[in-house]
Amino acid sequence: MTNRETKLTLADIQKNADALNKKQKFYIDKDQGKFIYYYPKFSKRKITILISDLANTIEYVQQNKLDFFQNDHELNNYILFLIIKHFTDLQSELKDKPIETHFATMNHLVDIGWYELFLTDMFTIHEISNVLEEISKRLNLSIKYLELEKELTNLQANVDDISK
Repeated sequence: MTNRETKLTLADIQKNADALNKKQKFYIDKDQGKFIYYYPKFSKRKITILISDLANTIEYVQQNKLDFFQNDHELNNYILFLIIKHFTDLQSELKDKPIETHFATMNHLVDIGWYELFLTDMFTIHEISNVLEEISKRLNLSIKYLELEKELTNLQANVDDISK
């Protein structure tokens, strides 16, 4: 038996987008009724916003010579924190707060054990991996762009030398 073919419609697109952007409750402590809303599926648009947030944070840290991101481990931990931030209701609470508040919130989550809880019990490895792969792809594209830019600069310098 073959499946009947159907044409993609705007209603199909809307239905899939609605399913992707649907929040669920994650109970941190069921006995106390403490929960957080989160997105079980990560949209491409939200991943792009997360990557932009990461780039802005790195730039802010460098410009202000803050004592963050001293090694890859700290950067990786912050990226995972951004996943928690952008795919839970923490996004709305942290959106207008200074970067230092974000770092403090991440450290508080680690201290009370919720950082690990969210990453291991609330989100799937598949969704977390999608974010990390997208960051890796963008980083590789940036590196290739910088290499091309350097190559063009060298070519221009060679042309200038030849024309002298």
